Amino acid sequence: MNLHRIDLNLLVVFDAIARAGSVKDAAPQLALSQPAVSHALNRLRELMNDPLFVRSRNRLVPTERAQSMIVQVADILQSVRVLMNGEELNVVESDRHFRIGISDFTALAIVPRLTRKLQEIAPKITMEMIPVGESTLNQLAAGELDCTFWGLQPPEAPYQSQFLFHDSFLGFCCASHPLIELESEEISIDDYLRFPHAIAQFRASSASPIDVFLKGIGRRRTIALRSPSFMSNITAIAGTKMIATLPSRLESMALSQGLLSFPLPFSIPNFNYSLVWHRRTEADPSGIWFRRLLIDLR
Repeated sequence: MNLHRIDLNLLVVFDAIARAGSVKDAAPQLALSQPAVSHALNRLRELMNDPLFVRSRNRLVPTERAQSMIVQVADILQSVRVLMNGEELNVVESDRHFRIGISDFTALAIVPRLTRKLQEIAPKITMEMIPVGESTLNQLAAGELDCTFWGLQPPEAPYQSQFLFHDSFLGFCCASHPLIELESEEISIDDYLRFPHAIAQFRASSASPIDVFLKGIGRRRTIALRSPSFMSNITAIAGTKMIATLPSRLESMALSQGLLSFPLPFSIPNFNYSLVWHRRTEADPSGIWFRRLLIDLR
């Protein structure tokens, strides 16, 4: 590709559309009209020989090619900002304090790796973990949070989001559980429902996809324990006939506590996990660096 044909503004437009999810919402951010943004997008589509964004419901979603470009384009634009400002970004030597919204799942699956990474590359940086809840989006808007992990459909503007990963569910029980004695036999839904269950129940959370599925087929499980923590359920079911259904990313932790996993006897959709932040922090160099670190940990 001839670099003389590339207009840096096309990358700015690409970045804005990727974050906003529509030409309409990207236009005000760019101080351009919608036709001008559409024209720029069409020019970039021609250069890349790819549609880049396709419509899904009321949003533009990135193609596979565009998805692979999002992080690179953001890094390119940030490098240009630093170059034009005539200053170097040295977050790793700063004593910046970050406040992150986390769930119990995040605390177990992501935070341990995050703290180890920060101690390795930026030991002066400090963090504060704040439980997610009904006020999380308001906390982002008020500057009380720098970003949050998000397990639901990402919120729309003025919030920005970056997909992190998919996850699925597995069943867990202790090594002496009767289900384990089935060995090579396939565990049925009757087997799954024959035993009491331990579930994690959080404030402001939606109904468990497990219970939504079971209700849809006219079945229900017996709940012997409700707790606000996946970890408490992992430790509580050891030595009992209880079952816990947990995100697969917690498998290594459950195995370390002497539990064994088994596939669920039914299929439910994977859930998506994203990183969410407020638009007003878009250009903050420290915030950009920190979000990139979180995204790379996925």
